[in-house]
Parts: sequence; structure tokens; C-alpha cells
Amino acid sequence: MRFLFCLCFALFSGFLTAQDLVFDRMLWDFGDVAYWKNDTAYFKLRNATTRDLSFLPTFYNEDYKVLISDKKLEPGEAADIGIVYYTENKGRFNVEVPLYVSVRPDPIIFKLKGNIKGFDPDALLRCPVVNAGSEENRLEKLVDLEVRDRQTDELLRPDEIWVKTAEHARVKLEKWGVGFRMSVVSGVYRVSAAKSGYDDYIALIKLEPYQRKFIVYMDKNPDLVPVETPWLDIDSLPLPITIMDIDTAVREKERNTAIDTLSLVGDGRLDLRQYRRNNIIFILDVSMSMKRDNKLDNLKSSISILLDALRPEDKLGIIGFSSQAVLIQNPEPVAEKDSIKARLNRMKATGGTNGGAALKMAYALAEEHFIVGGNNQIIIATDGLFGGGDLSRKDMEKLIVTGNGKGIHLSTLGFGFDPKALDFLKHLSDLGGGNHLNPMLEARGEQALLEMVKNQSKLP
Repeated sequence: MRFLFCLCFALFSGFLTAQDLVFDRMLWDFGDVAYWKNDTAYFKLRNATTRDLSFLPTFYNEDYKVLISDKKLEPGEAADIGIVYYTENKGRFNVEVPLYVSVRPDPIIFKLKGNIKGFDPDALLRCPVVNAGSEENRLEKLVDLEVRDRQTDELLRPDEIWVKTAEHARVKLEKWGVGFRMSVVSGVYRVSAAKSGYDDYIALIKLEPYQRKFIVYMDKNPDLVPVETPWLDIDSLPLPITIMDIDTAVREKERNTAIDTLSLVGDGRLDLRQYRRNNIIFILDVSMSMKRDNKLDNLKSSISILLDALRPEDKLGIIGFSSQAVLIQNPEPVAEKDSIKARLNRMKATGGTNGGAALKMAYALAEEHFIVGGNNQIIIATDGLFGGGDLSRKDMEKLIVTGNGKGIHLSTLGFGFDPKALDFLKHLSDLGGGNHLNPMLEARGEQALLEMVKNQSKLP
């Protein structure tokens, strides 16, 4: 009887001391996240018991990872707890994460919730195994592959198409609906396609963890017939440039010169009395072709000149795209200009083109940071036919028209002299309610970007 009494007393005492844990919170709400990148939820736990507290082992779970600053706490000590959530699903989530400690029989339940609207290109689908790096996140998935005419968006049946891994292993393609389907993991692939009457397609692409479709766009050329083309190093390929005739170039230059030149205040910044607040998202082409003829350097200079004129009340975001889309600068008030310029200067030209992912990211960010009554503007800067990724031409046009209806305008900067590329960029800017400029033909050169933004943000 005495033994039972002592046992019950011990259990009851343990229950009481187990309640002496103090938390700063038990729920972490991420809210709406435009681009999920496995963000961490933070909690703080203090050991208010009279005994040492140990965190018991947390077994591997592909949905989350628990990080603890101290594995053992003496009475009165506190620990920081981080929980990283992994998922491949968009939409709202509400998950519970158990954590076991030595001073209580039941787990501590932490809760995480939020609404994922899209994924960052570097987001992981599941928690990596210790010492396994990101390879554990290379989950095999089914990806649809479509071939389309770049100008008409018409579906094409190629004469030949193949996909290879970075290690040159050929990927099996199966006919599926209007295109093909392949079972692959996220990563870099080489794609080649040939069709009678079209230029051969040779590209290095990157499939993102969330990507379920990739579109190959082919350019029509009736003078060409397909030949079997071995894989070539993309960096060694010549840049196809068609020079405009002189009359066209002169007319383009005269048209762009007509943009109004507006004044700045004494310190060189836009006058708040004359110009709306700006929310500008840049989509910058950093593919290999932008390395030629100093196009990327000229683009950086143009943005630097614009930066000098922007105010702390303005926001600026930067997305770089080549084989993937990368968020370089989250839309933030323009205060630390030297920091932004340093990020710009670190950008290097490399890889292929995945404009679709960049465009979706830009509209999500522009909408998230929308300034009521301001100039909400996306600016695409590229030297080629903007496209790629999982957006068809119709999808792209629909996204731009929808954004324009919401007050998010799209402008384009065309670097180079390819008439097809410049016409397409002009078409996109018309749909987006913005302007199209070719800085290489501008009378004011690197000042042209600033003049365009001033023209769009000027108060009536």
C-alpha cells in the first residue's frame, strides 16, 4: 500500500513539474507567402522546472526538420527551437510538430500554418537526410514536354527530340496527349529538337522542384531542313543576329527620342510633388547571349542611373533569369542603394533561358507589394524572344493582360537587333500597358530607362 502511494505521488509530482515549461509561443503563422523557400518558424522554451531537461531524439520526417540551440537545459535556462517545413503543395497548410522532452510524458505540440502561393526555385520538397545534402530532395516526378511554334504558339510534332541529363544519360520520352512525358528529378538537362522548316533547338534547361511542364519553342525557317545534330557546348554557339536596315533603326531611334525629359529635384532624386511612388520589379536576362557586346554591363549601368534618382518611398525588386529564375532583390524601399548596386554588379551571364518562371515570380511580387495610386511596373530586359519554362505564349499573354487590368503595367527593354525578338517584346509591352525601348538605339543611351520610368510615374 505504501509502495502504491509513493508511486502515485511520484507520478503526480512529475506531472506538475512537467507543466513548468515556459514558451514564447506555440503557433507560428507564416501568412501568405508569394515564394516559399522552406522558411523557419522560431520558438523559445525555458526550463522552469527544478530538474535538468533533455530533448529526446527526433526521428527523420520528410515534412519537417527540428533545430535546437541546446540539447540539455538546466533549471532556468532557455533554448531556441527552429522548425523548417517542407512541402510540394501550394495552398494553405496547418501542421503539428511534436517534440519530446525528458520532464514530461507527452510531446510538446508546436503548430505551423500559412498559405503558399508559389515556390522559390531553390525550395526543397522534403527534408534532407543528415549528411545527404540536397540529393535526397531529388524526387522523381512526371514532367510534360511540349513543342510549339514560337510565333503562333501552335503545337508541333518534332522530327526528332531528345533530353539528356548533365551526365549525358538519355532520358526516356513517352508520347503523352499533345506532347511527351518523362520521369525525371529536378535539375539541369540538355534538350535538342529538330523539325523540317524550323531552326534546330539546342538548349540547357533547369527543371525546378515544383515544375511539371516544360515548353520547347522553335523558330520557323523554311530554308532549313533538319539534320541530326550532336550536343554542342552552348557557350561555343554563335549568336544569331539579324541587323536592322538603316531606315528602321533611324525610325526606332527617332520614336524613342520623343519620350519627355522631365526634371529632377536638386539632389538628383525624383520630386515627390511630380512623380508617384514606384513599385518596380525588374526581370533581367542573364543568359550567355547577354555577355556579348557588353549588353549586361550596359543594362547594369542603366539601372544604376535609375537607382540614383529613386527615393526611399520607392520600391525596387530584381529577378534574374537564365536556366532558372532567381530572386536577387526582394522588393524593398530604395534606401541602401550601394547594397543594391553591389548585388547588380555580382550578376554574371550564364546558362539558357527560363523566362516563364521569372514572369510568374514578378507578378506575384508586384501584387504582394502593390502601391495604391503608385506606379506598379514590371520591366523585362532581354536580347531575345522572352519565353521558356512552363508558360505557353497564350499563358504569358493572359498573365500580362490580367496584371495590366490590376494596375500592374509591363514594359520591355530590347537589347540587340533581332527583329523577331524586338517585335515580340513590343507586343508584350502593348499588352501590358507599358513602353518598349531599345537602349542600344537610344539618343540618351543609358538614361533612357530613367526617362521611361519618369514618364510612367509622372503625376497628372
